[in-house]
Amino acid sequence: MSRAINDLAPRFRPIACELLARIVEAGIPVLIVETLRTPEQHAINLANGTSWTEHSKHLDGLAIDLCPYKLYDLHGPDKLEWRTDDPVWAVMATIGRKLGLRCGFDWKQKDCGHFEFVDPPGKHA
Repeated sequence: MSRAINDLAPRFRPIACELLARIVEAGIPVLIVETLRTPEQHAINLANGTSWTEHSKHLDGLAIDLCPYKLYDLHGPDKLEWRTDDPVWAVMATIGRKLGLRCGFDWKQKDCGHFEFVDPPGKHA
């Protein structure tokens, strides 16, 4: 597992940097929880319920997980404890959507701090 921006795929890296800048400009200090994930770590996440998809975009460097410091300070690294009804997540999701990202906040099984690259229409990875 990595938290390094440089481990993100080159086509996603500038968008992730923009996301971070816009969130911080909105007055929300955040921690990068995860960028690139190994297959071994992904298997562990599937087993413990912190991931719900067989092929996460983290495996390809096309996703970033963020957490506002205030929530991280309250609950630590266990994202299953982060309250999904905190209004800060909606602000972050709005910023992510404006940058063309898919946001885990919008999913039925919420993964509020998750943002992933979406190929523009007509483009493929």
